[in-house]
Amino acid sequence: MTTPSIRLLRESFPEAHLAFLTESPSDQVLRENPYLDEILLFRKGETLWKTQSFFRMIRQQQFDTVLDFFGNPRSALMTRFSGAPIRIGFSFRGRSWAYTHPVKISEKVTYAAEHKSQLLKPLGISAKDFRLDFFTGEKDQNYAADLFEKMGLLETDFVVSLSPVSRQPYKVWSLERFAEIADWLVERYKAKILFLFGPGEVHFIDSVRKAMTHPALPDYDIPTLSETLAILNKVDLHLGNDNGPRHFAVAGGTPTLTVFGRPWAANWTPPRQTLHRALEFDPGCKNKCMYPKCNLECLLGVTVEAVQSELEDMIKAIQLKEF
Repeated sequence: MTTPSIRLLRESFPEAHLAFLTESPSDQVLRENPYLDEILLFRKGETLWKTQSFFRMIRQQQFDTVLDFFGNPRSALMTRFSGAPIRIGFSFRGRSWAYTHPVKISEKVTYAAEHKSQLLKPLGISAKDFRLDFFTGEKDQNYAADLFEKMGLLETDFVVSLSPVSRQPYKVWSLERFAEIADWLVERYKAKILFLFGPGEVHFIDSVRKAMTHPALPDYDIPTLSETLAILNKVDLHLGNDNGPRHFAVAGGTPTLTVFGRPWAANWTPPRQTLHRALEFDPGCKNKCMYPKCNLECLLGVTVEAVQSELEDMIKAIQLKEF
């Protein structure tokens, strides 16, 4: 969600040295980003001495400007300790002291990439393009091509990636419903179902497979994040929960349909377009969510029929090459 801001910074300051501080494995998203000069990797869980050394290294860099896109107490502390004459971050309670330019938090429901870009305003940058950036390397592309070949997939096959996973229970749509949708895609469109999942998430896939009548494509070793993007660049459609692979598919330009629970879909769906779609149900409590003191009615309210209807419309657009 910060990659549009990176691109805008590069366009506005083409001669600047742009460094991005992040943690593993998020650095994989940025390794091929042509707008960055440097990636700084913070390692959580290290000794106090190593953490202090890292803080000193940041200060010794003598950055002119630091933007705190994360906005948690630790990133605010790093921003303040950097000693940069311009320090920009959102005015979360108890953290404004870290910034020379605290930016007021918008109360509107806004796409997260647009929300992040508000930190560019003190630099005189007005953002309008919120296209996500995630780039693959040749090695990633070769990996995906080899995987598809091993699975026997042809250029003419209609391949749907399915990611029914999330570490957050309030984001997990019914696995039985995902299985029903997967079978429907196979029966109606002769789709090849390709599961996407990460470490510790295979149990989601096993549950969907068990509930399916038709076979899906076989599992494979868990890919890196950039290899996952390369896979998504080769599929025709992505379906799943609100999770990382969905945003990778958005960055890659693959049509997506996402089922949302607790978060507002508008926060995580590119606005004013039809390529990336979301389904959600508000039982009247999304604005004042009481999770876990509920039965996740927001997820239960998204029906199989609603997903099928949206998929029919999207697949028709794909077939007519309207996307």
